[in-house]
Amino acid sequence: MNVPQLHVGAGTVLGPLSIFPVWTAGTGELGISTGTHADVAVTELASGPQVAKLTVTNNGARAALLLEGELLEGGQQHRTCARDVVLGPGETREIDTYCVEAGRWEGSHSHRRQARRAPLNVRSELVATLADPGGAGRQGRIWNRVSRFDTVRGHSATSSLLEHMDRFTSEPRRDSRFDADAAPAPLEGQRGVVIGLGTRPLLLEVFGTHTLFRRHYRQLVESVLLDLELLPPHVMASGPMPAQRARDFAAVVQALEFGAFDGGLPALEIRNHGVLLSRNIAHTTGSVAAAGIAVALPQRKPELAHLTGWNTKHPLMEIA
Repeated sequence: MNVPQLHVGAGTVLGPLSIFPVWTAGTGELGISTGTHADVAVTELASGPQVAKLTVTNNGARAALLLEGELLEGGQQHRTCARDVVLGPGETREIDTYCVEAGRWEGSHSHRRQARRAPLNVRSELVATLADPGGAGRQGRIWNRVSRFDTVRGHSATSSLLEHMDRFTSEPRRDSRFDADAAPAPLEGQRGVVIGLGTRPLLLEVFGTHTLFRRHYRQLVESVLLDLELLPPHVMASGPMPAQRARDFAAVVQALEFGAFDGGLPALEIRNHGVLLSRNIAHTTGSVAAAGIAVALPQRKPELAHLTGWNTKHPLMEIA
């Protein structure tokens, strides 16, 4: 499987944050709901709560997509999805999660879904790299990254990422550039973005359709704005990321090859959701690590539903 042709448009600068729109060649609708439009219930395991697992059920009539880094709020503690997940209509399964609230283990059986995403500082730990393919110690590193917000924003009684995000959202912005309303609106047909922090690219995120992208765009921008508080002064004062760096980064991601959808070991991980098949994909080359999920519909070639490519050499990923 290859990444479809990526086209990077003109960027918008919000202080040290640069946002470049991305378009892709694609076949159209995938028949997937996502974000707040997906009717997905989330609960602790019936056999008893576990930090690294939750139960999800798709109560909708269409397949549903949950994203890596999506926040599952409440329950015994706040969690985040470890990787992309597709659920068929009526499907229930256990998913892998990580805790983003180290100081609480009590509460209700059920979780809320507001389709919010963890800041990139936290999401970056979900990427498997050549140096750490199994993610050993990842939960501890995620807690460390959440605690960085305690350091710069003040104490949270339970070291809760959600508390920091709620505080940030309710606070008046001293600089209008750092408000989600200042971000560019999604453009016609846009399917993704390249995000630069300082003068270097950090992330390319792309979806299989414009609708899937639009369901998550605002939440992505809101989470990235919180990341700005972790940047050192020299990065905050740096100029915008050059457009050529956004295009060069997109070219590296586009060149990634994920193998045949139904060939080799990945075939063992294909899930049948009735209306479609899915499997998670991942690849690392040099300083770029990418992960996402691909789907196959009847009489259509397999295609990407979601893909995130990371610059693992960006300072925000290296600081923990």
